[in-house]
Amino acid sequence: MVLATEWVTKSFIISLLNFTFMKKAFLFTLFTLITFCAFAQEIWIEAAAKGGYGISFLHNSNIIDDDSYNYKITSTYGFGAKLAVNFGPYHGISIDGIYNTLGQNFEYDLPGAKNLKNEISWKNLDAYFLYRYTRNRVFLELGPMYSFVQEVKQTDAGIEFQEAENNYEHNYLSGVFGWGGYLAGSETFSLVLGMRLHYGLTNFVNSDGQKLGLPNFVNYPDNKKTRPAFIQVMMEFNFGIGRFAKAQCNKRMQFFRARR
Repeated sequence: MVLATEWVTKSFIISLLNFTFMKKAFLFTLFTLITFCAFAQEIWIEAAAKGGYGISFLHNSNIIDDDSYNYKITSTYGFGAKLAVNFGPYHGISIDGIYNTLGQNFEYDLPGAKNLKNEISWKNLDAYFLYRYTRNRVFLELGPMYSFVQEVKQTDAGIEFQEAENNYEHNYLSGVFGWGGYLAGSETFSLVLGMRLHYGLTNFVNSDGQKLGLPNFVNYPDNKKTRPAFIQVMMEFNFGIGRFAKAQCNKRMQFFRARR
């Protein structure tokens, strides 16, 4: 009964924190939109389909310093969509939703056993809120990403770790930095190629997982955070929805079809 009460209390606190974060993110987004709209002479609205491919890893300084453990290159890929609002020719904000498949593979040695494998994979529904600055068809972008973990799997030395997701967080926050350029375009379409760096700001392993020494089942003297990180090359297919422009400062915004 006591354990059930503790579990319900913990779940309620986590849900409350998630709600508080989403509420603040919504208010910040609304404030940013109002601020940009107040000063922009033109507002461009775009929708996009996008996909990416790259490498992912779990950054833990204890594992990096452990000579018996070796990081292996692990691929990642994702696909999703974007809705962007561009204010004039240079500034814009976007909300992206991308379904990412991530992973981290290790090789390690034990006395009497060599080249054992520890393989971790997880799938996220990632929500991005990014600011993009564009100049001369080249852009930089920056902002947060909030991840909703859909699935976690882990296999160590050929043995699948049952209910692995119970030892990892169901949500986490990351910082995102990207850059790229516009390859081609017409009045209502543009093709964009870019690259994004993602780095987790919170611990991916929850308190139960830390007691087990996850992600590699080793309890180090000084427990370090395990931060998800990945880099992807992104392809973006932008479709212009429309454009609002001010004929005069005192007149209302007028709508025109996209011409980018």
